[in-house]
Amino acid sequence: MTNADMIRRLEKLTDDKIRELAVKSVHENADVVISDAIVANAEGLTFAGNKIAEFAPFSDWEESGDFHRHLKFRDEKDIEFTSNGDGAESIFQVFPEYDTIAPTAKILDSSTLSELQQSLVNNIENEIK
Repeated sequence: MTNADMIRRLEKLTDDKIRELAVKSVHENADVVISDAIVANAEGLTFAGNKIAEFAPFSDWEESGDFHRHLKFRDEKDIEFTSNGDGAESIFQVFPEYDTIAPTAKILDSSTLSELQQSLVNNIENEIK
């Protein structure tokens, strides 16, 4: 492969394309990402890694099992979380959006982060082939 060929392939990796591939990586690992988010909530952390107990009357998000039972990604194009039920509604009303909108690296297990990284590398490699 020539340098020109490599440059043409790498030019495919725009900011939007990298974001798309990163979101795809999260969705490919959705079960473990959602599981890590639920564990973080049980440990008293929001999806952004802030302390749930700082927002009265909450001490955790386990009080309403329906929030976690219905927790999923809104669609395939983003990593925005959605849920429903009384627990979800009260959480979304009390907490700032950045605490409820999506998982951050702060709350993910190191093995999950490694899986996401490997998935992203694979997706990038497949994109520039």
